[in-house]
Amino acid sequence: MESFEEYMRSFEENPKELIVRIVWFPEKAPAKPDSVTGLLKMRARFDEAIDAESGERIGKGKYNWLEWTYRKKLFGDPFGYTMKKGSIYRLRVRRKTSSNKNAETYYVDDVLEKDMKDKRLDPILSFLDSFEEEEKEMLFLNKKQVSGWGVFWNYKRVVLTYLARMNADGTEYHDGAGRLFLLEKNPDSHLKAKYSDLSVYRLRVRPSKTDPETYLVVKDLGSADSAPFAGKIEDYKRPVTIENELGTFTLERRWNWFDGTIQWCSQPCNVLIDVPEGSTDCTSSMAVLRRICEDDKAFDARVRRQTCDQTMDLLADWYDEEITEEEYMQRMGVPTITISEDGGIGFSFDTGDLYAGHALVVSVDEAGNVQSTDLVG
Repeated sequence: MESFEEYMRSFEENPKELIVRIVWFPEKAPAKPDSVTGLLKMRARFDEAIDAESGERIGKGKYNWLEWTYRKKLFGDPFGYTMKKGSIYRLRVRRKTSSNKNAETYYVDDVLEKDMKDKRLDPILSFLDSFEEEEKEMLFLNKKQVSGWGVFWNYKRVVLTYLARMNADGTEYHDGAGRLFLLEKNPDSHLKAKYSDLSVYRLRVRPSKTDPETYLVVKDLGSADSAPFAGKIEDYKRPVTIENELGTFTLERRWNWFDGTIQWCSQPCNVLIDVPEGSTDCTSSMAVLRRICEDDKAFDARVRRQTCDQTMDLLADWYDEEITEEEYMQRMGVPTITISEDGGIGFSFDTGDLYAGHALVVSVDEAGNVQSTDLVG
């Protein structure tokens, strides 16, 4: 047992209690004993912990390992301790003395509490706490099927955009856009949320504590009569176009942008001008487009030159054939130009097979200086 004793001496003598959030646990128990301890040794990993005594946060931004040893039993837990990814545990541990600034290892003496609820480490509880406890039934005019979703810890967080709302009893009609959040369990499954464009739904919701236009959906009570929102729906469907010396721009309400075609360096060029949800005003963004079109050839040349300078090394990682800088700039093709709500300018180049079908997206300022580059798609 000398080797086991040496192993245990590598950990601090005095234990501490940590509340940890598990992010990894092996699927299989070890088949053979550890060569040092002669026992089965398990590992798990947490991304963040809280010192139970001081309340100090520990381990953020590090690799934090948990270790424990045990003897295999005919009956009982095959892992010694079983922990679930996404769950929170209170542990008695001892820190390894050879831990460094990038990685820490702790020996688990005991599991004191399982599947804890702690808002400090549970982003779901923290998110839910941002909404009022009181539930109310309301009618919402949904803009489009689903505005977006993403994996949020061990859930899917789905976002819907509504165009208008009112209480279920027909009172307090509000004409204005906002957000609805839904949480779906099992982030690896198919999306369950099924909603239609410009449809009305009766929902039980909790209002946000900080944003009067945001709600959490507690229960979907089904479709509802769209009659109270008929005027809003008619207005939404009404075409909006802008015609000026640059071209004709049509509002695509589903995506919150004006879509048009201009002449850029004597070639047709697609332009997308973002507008805020529910707005038809793009005056300031259109002014930005006018300014960069005053000398489009010089602006375009500056963007291509700087993009080339900043991405030649990146190109070498993607494209095996020899290519000159002039050929590279030429093969960027005609860009799609985007103007964001705050006046930001983006050039999206369809570079064909240079980046295996990915578009090269470049952010520039009004002087044509490249601020950043990225591959998308």
